[in-house]
Amino acid sequence: MITFLVVACFAVFQGCEDLSKGTKRIIVENDPTSLARRLQYTSEIIEVDTTGTGGRMAKTNVDHADTVILTLVAEVSPPEYNGITLQATDVKIKDKKAYVSYNVRGETFLGAVDIFDVEDINQPTLVSSALFTDTDINGLTEKGGFLYLACATERAQFSSPAVLERIELDQGLLTTNSESIDIPSYAATDVDVAKNWIYVTSGALGGYVTILNEDTFTKYDSVAVEDARGVDADKEDVAVVAGTPARLLTFDRELASLKNEWILSGAMIEFSKSTVEIKKKKAILALGDGGTQIVCLATGAVIDSIPQPNVPDLDSSVTVTNAATVDKRLLFMANGEAGVYVGIADEKFDKKDC
Repeated sequence: MITFLVVACFAVFQGCEDLSKGTKRIIVENDPTSLARRLQYTSEIIEVDTTGTGGRMAKTNVDHADTVILTLVAEVSPPEYNGITLQATDVKIKDKKAYVSYNVRGETFLGAVDIFDVEDINQPTLVSSALFTDTDINGLTEKGGFLYLACATERAQFSSPAVLERIELDQGLLTTNSESIDIPSYAATDVDVAKNWIYVTSGALGGYVTILNEDTFTKYDSVAVEDARGVDADKEDVAVVAGTPARLLTFDRELASLKNEWILSGAMIEFSKSTVEIKKKKAILALGDGGTQIVCLATGAVIDSIPQPNVPDLDSSVTVTNAATVDKRLLFMANGEAGVYVGIADEKFDKKDC
């Protein structure tokens, strides 16, 4: 179930057809009436438990407490195929569109992508959806009228299950026009596009970070990074988060040289999700059992951290921090069955370097 919240803060292979089976491997749905059936609108204030304690993220030296109001505005039923319900794996928001990827836990290769119009945040609409009948979608990003999908596939023409797929958008809607390229290892875990380069992480065993040319959609280089889980790039750095144990690696833009590798705590659960986001020379990291950590890219120093939640009646294995992202002063953390946690910083995350 995808939940939309309004937050108020005060203070290469071409085509889609598998001819050997005689069926389409990409099933696109762009009919507004059919898509609307998956969306249910509501207007519900979500009670926020403020008893938790953070680290230095908590605002100090103020006469009043910051207030965060969360309003549930819509719920979306996940895609289904042949009686199988998919689970969300990644969300990216860009230019008033929200892009959501899905896969299926276990050995089944089955994925999906949803596109939401969130221009009216109080009434988002599901505008396009696609099912991939032979491929897990583990991460995604949008650039230049294409969706880039970090995948694992059962298609036999690839040397390993990990692939990068690029699907064409037509006036913002999904099409069946796609191309795929082989990526080393078992599953592509994340993808980012910056300055005409595409960066893809893959793992877990025999993991890599791979760079491709955006214009030609061809592979440029791959660098071994065991259990590579997430990637983010800005004008100067490419940051990769890896697991078992948690590591933060930084490269130059063409992956020609490794700038730094920092060993951190956490990310000790195999085949798990971790994320990285760069903000002004700071890396915001979700590290599973290591909670959320904010690390200076230049020195590797942990600027601040918030441990995974300790929730009564829930085992620690189901309260790990799977993803983290920031918006201005707010830090959002997805903590498994413990739910979504929100932190408030003293200043905007992109205000100054560490």
